[in-house]
Amino acid sequence: MKIRKLISIIAIPAFVAASFSSCEPLLTPDADEVLLPEDVYRNIDDADAAIRGIYGKLMDLAPQYIVLNELRADLMDVTAHADLSLIELSEHRSVSNDNPWASPRLFFSLINSCNDALYQFGQMVEKNRISRELADVRYSEAMAIRCWAYLQVSLHFADPEKGGVPYITEPLNSIESLDPAYLEKFPYLDLPTMIDSLLFAMESIPYKDLITDEGLITIMDGYNTDLMYIDKQYLLGELNLWKGNYHQAAVYFKTIMERGVSGNDLYDLHKLPFDASATLDVTTSRYNSGYVRFYNNDRLSAKNMWPTMFYETQTNNYHNEWIWVLYFDELYEPNSLVDLFAKDGGSYLLKPSNLAITNWNKQVQLNTFAGDFRGYYFNYFGLPGSFDIVDNEPVIMKHIYRYSQYNPDFNPSEKIGKWHLWRSGSLHLRYSEAANRDGQHRIAYSILNNGIRANYPGADTTAAANDYTKRQQTFLDFPYDFDARTTGISDVPPNLRQPWFRNMGVRGRVYLQPLEVTGDSLTVIESQILDECALELAFEGQRWGDLVRMSLRNNNPSILADKVAEKLILSGKDGEAVRQKLMDRKNWFLPLQ
Repeated sequence: MKIRKLISIIAIPAFVAASFSSCEPLLTPDADEVLLPEDVYRNIDDADAAIRGIYGKLMDLAPQYIVLNELRADLMDVTAHADLSLIELSEHRSVSNDNPWASPRLFFSLINSCNDALYQFGQMVEKNRISRELADVRYSEAMAIRCWAYLQVSLHFADPEKGGVPYITEPLNSIESLDPAYLEKFPYLDLPTMIDSLLFAMESIPYKDLITDEGLITIMDGYNTDLMYIDKQYLLGELNLWKGNYHQAAVYFKTIMERGVSGNDLYDLHKLPFDASATLDVTTSRYNSGYVRFYNNDRLSAKNMWPTMFYETQTNNYHNEWIWVLYFDELYEPNSLVDLFAKDGGSYLLKPSNLAITNWNKQVQLNTFAGDFRGYYFNYFGLPGSFDIVDNEPVIMKHIYRYSQYNPDFNPSEKIGKWHLWRSGSLHLRYSEAANRDGQHRIAYSILNNGIRANYPGADTTAAANDYTKRQQTFLDFPYDFDARTTGISDVPPNLRQPWFRNMGVRGRVYLQPLEVTGDSLTVIESQILDECALELAFEGQRWGDLVRMSLRNNNPSILADKVAEKLILSGKDGEAVRQKLMDRKNWFLPLQ
């Protein structure tokens, strides 16, 4: 893509009042629509409006984010209703010039809005319109979104000649910005170099904690905004994971895992806890799946609570699981994912791949039953899983549960729903990946499989049977310090409940058997983590990045190429030709156009 063409698309006056709305097209405004910066960035309310405008533009990216990260990988496939633009991505054909999914336009529009806000927040401080403390919070938010957007655009696009994407760090808001000499100063960065730049930018932000500012945390149209802002520590963990700073990545992820300070939060918040109830009470399920008590060998007694996280909102369980979620509402931002996935009210363009379904079906539960609650698992007491069977066809449900017959208040004319980004399941898998690479294979295995208690039963086998002072702990420094002790009145020490005693592990909370490790722990566990990410995080927009990261780390393009080829082969397509194409990493990236 010629940078002049790119800039002509995204460079609009950053001080247009309409730039705070996600619904306005990126067109040059008429003269009477233009407001000067001093008319827009006047006070803290205007600064908050700018942040909301950034998130409005972010919401516009939801369909493309899902399509690029899932359809190009191995877990999502096209239906008979899909057009050529989607088929091109799924089968890794050369993309047409007018393919809307293969354009970085919306990403760079979002980046430009972030650049504008970053500049204007600095101006507001200089002009005493906002305090440095308040500006730091909002500056850090805009920078984090910009870094997230650049990570995404770098995962999928590259200039064929320059080998990367332009790294634009200032607002392009005037005709002077189209001067070729001016544009030459922006470097093109490939993915590894971009990771370095993004990591430096994020480490330099002044505010890395969760937002608590009352101007931003509020109830908006019935939705609590506390989960709507990007978690900067999670993003830092991801960037360090990409960079290969595994210990530091584990530090950031473990910090999130231990945010709970008292009460049930201490044991439940981002810890994948066990189900506290033997009943079918959804409020106590903690998204655990299994069987009604004493009926573990009765398939009709299955209770699938895991997918409830994609349906419900604003419960304690919900806040214990979710880290970053954005909400669709018919009044201001209808669910743009409905058209991709729904058969009723949508166009049903995308579905689970045969490979994804096969992977779920071959999992083995603790009772030796075959199947994974996270795929499709028929039961009387809950939702079916990541997908459902409708008219004998598989339908991806994660993004449309609230726009479906599973919602008792379902209204086909109201396209509500959620865009799920980060949660405890992904957090634990990322932490496990970092710990494994940092040499902590046993901890990585525990988090991946059935939890800390199950894998640290007796650190000191010579201790008395009831002496728990030397049991169920890792006895390591942060970020590998886990204490999962739970004791009775006659134990030593008595009546103890430590933060990790409820931890079940990623596979444990869906009643699956732990995996076996035979051979080199590092490589075997890493491969298991990649496979578990497919089972746990399918269709959530994580998959392409996982395949690219693992392939680059191991200098082995076949990791990505084999997975995509297998998807196509199981769908009756020419997977072998695609495998050969993807063995050249240059073919992983779409051309800038």
